[in-house]
Amino acid sequence: MIATLERPTTGANVPKQGEPQDEATENEGTQAEERVNFSARVRMSVRRRAKLYAAGHDINLQDLVDQALDDYLRRHGA
Repeated sequence: MIATLERPTTGANVPKQGEPQDEATENEGTQAEERVNFSARVRMSVRRRAKLYAAGHDINLQDLVDQALDDYLRRHGA
């Protein structure tokens, strides 16, 4: 069994790998935002789980991390 990251949706708003990104849709109606570099170190096991989840759900890792961090911050009032 593969552990997955908690996600409130099935990935309907996350573009699949190779699809153009519609940033207005991605940001749920807010102004389109430019993507910037963001670097953080994570445990190897977290990286492995994230890569497996992304590959299994046909999304790229960048979009998975962006959505996961955004969801976390929304749940915690940031």
